Amino acid sequence: MSKDPFAALDTLTAAEPTTAIPDVLAHRPSTANRNRDWEKSRRRNGTVATYRGIPKDLKQAVKSAAEDHHVPVGEVARAFLEYALAAYQAGDLELHAEFGPGKLTLFPS
Repeated sequence: MSKDPFAALDTLTAAEPTTAIPDVLAHRPSTANRNRDWEKSRRRNGTVATYRGIPKDLKQAVKSAAEDHHVPVGEVARAFLEYALAAYQAGDLELHAEFGPGKLTLFPS
């Protein structure tokens, strides 16, 4: 005894679904006010920085250094940035920008 799963489709008329579509798609703005206290309490006052263009092997090396010392990755990145910035300000680290594809870069292709 086989039951046809599409048998009910024969009984639908074209007018039935089209009258329901505007009700389904009608946009009703939300009247709910979202409480953002949780987000505000966890905001770090600008202490989060994100940088693009970091190669995977460099990210892995920083992660490995953090694991070796049992500290968060962000602290190792901060230590490297502080050390490099101090070296740059002391004149021990020189940066030479070159023209890359459409911009100045320290890492031309």
